[in-house]
Amino acid sequence: MELDMNYFPEAELIFNRSLMSTPNVNLWTKYLDYIRRRNDLNDSTGNARQTVSRAYEFVIDNIGLDKDSGKIWAEYIQFLKFGPGTVGGSQWQDQQKMDQLRKAYQRAICVPISNVNTLWKEYDQFEMGLNKLTGRKYLAEKSASYMSAKSAYTALENITRGLQRTTLPRLPPAPGFDGDQEYMEQVEIWKKWIAWEKSDPLDLKDDKEQPGLYQKRILYVYNQALMALRFWPEMWVDAAQWCFDNNITSKDGSPTGLDFLTRGIEANPESVLLALKHADYIESTYPIEETDESKIARGKAVRAPYDKVLDTLYGIIKRLKEREAAEIARIEEAAKSAGENTTNNKSDDDDEDEDDAGSSDKAPKNSKVSDQLRAIKQGFAAQTQLLSRTISFVWIALIRAMRRIQGKGKPNTELGGMRQAFQDARHRGRLTSDVYAAVAQLEWTIYKDPAGGKIFDRGAKLFPEDENFALENIKYLHSRDDTTNARVLFETVVNRLTQKPELVHKAKPLYAYFHKYESQFGELSQIAKLEKRMAELFPEDPKLAHFSARYSTDKFDPIAARIIVSPMTQLRPKQLIPSIEKGASAQDSPRPPPLASRASPASHTLPATNSPKRPLPADDFEEPPRKIQRNDFSEFQRGASPLKGAAGRRLDQQRRLQGQGAASYAAAPAPIARDITFLLSQIPRADLYDFQRFNPAKMTNLLRDTPVPEYTAWKSMRQSSEHTGQYGGYQSRDSPAPVGRPHSPYVGGDGGRGRMPPASAVPYRQGSNRPGSSGSYEPPPAVYAPGHPPLPPQAGYAPPPPVQYDGAAGAAWPPYPPPPAAQQGYGGPPPPHLYGQAPPPPAQGGYPRYPPHPY
Repeated sequence: MELDMNYFPEAELIFNRSLMSTPNVNLWTKYLDYIRRRNDLNDSTGNARQTVSRAYEFVIDNIGLDKDSGKIWAEYIQFLKFGPGTVGGSQWQDQQKMDQLRKAYQRAICVPISNVNTLWKEYDQFEMGLNKLTGRKYLAEKSASYMSAKSAYTALENITRGLQRTTLPRLPPAPGFDGDQEYMEQVEIWKKWIAWEKSDPLDLKDDKEQPGLYQKRILYVYNQALMALRFWPEMWVDAAQWCFDNNITSKDGSPTGLDFLTRGIEANPESVLLALKHADYIESTYPIEETDESKIARGKAVRAPYDKVLDTLYGIIKRLKEREAAEIARIEEAAKSAGENTTNNKSDDDDEDEDDAGSSDKAPKNSKVSDQLRAIKQGFAAQTQLLSRTISFVWIALIRAMRRIQGKGKPNTELGGMRQAFQDARHRGRLTSDVYAAVAQLEWTIYKDPAGGKIFDRGAKLFPEDENFALENIKYLHSRDDTTNARVLFETVVNRLTQKPELVHKAKPLYAYFHKYESQFGELSQIAKLEKRMAELFPEDPKLAHFSARYSTDKFDPIAARIIVSPMTQLRPKQLIPSIEKGASAQDSPRPPPLASRASPASHTLPATNSPKRPLPADDFEEPPRKIQRNDFSEFQRGASPLKGAAGRRLDQQRRLQGQGAASYAAAPAPIARDITFLLSQIPRADLYDFQRFNPAKMTNLLRDTPVPEYTAWKSMRQSSEHTGQYGGYQSRDSPAPVGRPHSPYVGGDGGRGRMPPASAVPYRQGSNRPGSSGSYEPPPAVYAPGHPPLPPQAGYAPPPPVQYDGAAGAAWPPYPPPPAAQQGYGGPPPPHLYGQAPPPPAQGGYPRYPPHPY
């Protein structure tokens, strides 16, 4: 907007503030446009061209690594081409231009950008146009880098598909609320891109021509990610830690990782993660000296990040209380206004019935307001409790750090140490019982100071119903071998909790700990009494759970362990779906030998029953006979199999195995439909499938989002496509028909090729040459065209019998139509030996006698 209004000083101010902190290609392109706009290349002095050239170098050094910077590279090369000098000339300007172009090309073809292939072709023409011998040398040197960049761009496009590269960050949604999944998907994509750069796909770690390019690319991706994930503290910490691990420093020598932490805290002052990471870095890198002055200075330096995050969290609680008060006041004011409006709307001459009705409606309104106020208070209380616990754990981290640096310390002195930090925490408030428990444990564990007991006593008064604090207090007493006071404290706390029904569940961890302690070190009678009390207080727990807890640990439970006595019986593998390759009864498990009788296939379709009676006979329709009796009742005809080939054999084998299993066991598995069984027979088994597996969630989304047309629309579309896809009968080129040759049953009445009738439409015919078949017949003589004598009979052969096609009962095929009029090459009778109609005449007249056929 500033450039459109020609406000150039303001535009330069914006560029100065945003360029280095925002590595965005569009922003840097605008900067280039501004530089070229302000510097006329027709300047005779050459200063403008030099300024634009330096701007290009500055831009490429900063964002030339971006995968979307291909346009800037191409414009830079075009800028060099139009510079002074001629490529291939002998003057110094010509040589300088050639060197600049070669350097620009060699840098561009090593970057994974969209137009790297185009730039490689231009570079090839550039080198081969200068000198083919040296050109091949340069091209061979850069060919590997070009191929790496080309493949890297393809991989990078696949990784970043769906990535939203924005410079306008947003706060991460709370888990379970709108937008949280989409936000986490963006975080994962950025992490994949960073991990891909760290894997060094361009082989830049050992590149001596461009040292440091590997680290530069990773830093660039981190900066890109932090523009979109500015309010995601984990990304700041990840970038800082990588810089610390690789000793990355800036131009002035300061650690780049510390700069990431500082900028991250500026963006997220409430982040505990960034504060703790910053304090940890200061504590580990600050010079260590044994003097008190050094300890004081080091303590102040380490405490600074803690104080900053604590101030922010306390400020959030203050604003939260103000918001709560404002919300409560708003609801009360709205309720008061609604009541006044209701009172003013009443007329003075209302009767008593209406007054009674108005007073009866007042109670529900008050109840509704009370529910709203209660919900608001509960919501703010939950947020306040979360902030209080966060503040408490930050104080615990600060107290431990002060103990490491300054020791126990003394309050109200410069070398206050741990006790001074604990005193400051108590003064600022908003503490939970965790702070008192942590400080008491430090006092006793590190210094064996009796002050730990006093802190526990103070905490017991402040948090009398906190079961976690009471548990830590009991553990502290056991560590001092004070079992009597530990038992007294246990009885006091559990009695206080169990007197209130809403607090009974808090006593459960106390009972669990004391039951474990008594099981290890107590008497059996005490254990039994404790288990009886636990059974009365917690009847929902399993009865055996308390007994097994005596002998189990966190790592092993000897009672729950199931001992394998018989592997053949107890270790039988499960099979959810019966396989086609291996039936349900063919498992590797012991079973009685199969019976001699074969189970009927229809038995698998009948419901399983445990009745001792014989099963009902299957219906003829459900189990057709294996042979179909013909009309004469003297022969049987083989029935058609629904499945043939390998699938049929597998199904038959499965039926046999299931028949054996049905005879061996009481109940058979649930039957599977024939269509599903056939589908399972065609697909491989699960243990043999080693190809790509589909994601069930994504497949469900695909099926859900796939548009399915209505049945009527789909049917009409299919019928129209079938209508347009039909073609007329294939009209073959007419050829001289052999005399006496019968018509093919596959030729239609119009001379075109027809369709073969289905096998089911042709009745089964017993072959005359089958041994043992009956019903022989005498075939009618063959019909020949007039004018042509029949061929001499051959011994042992008989003309083929007429076959019934399409319902024609034994009718002879009609003769061919007469041939067309005689033309040159057509119309005359064909040679006798053509088309196999008659063999050539023998040399000595007559036809030889052929021996009879063996069958």
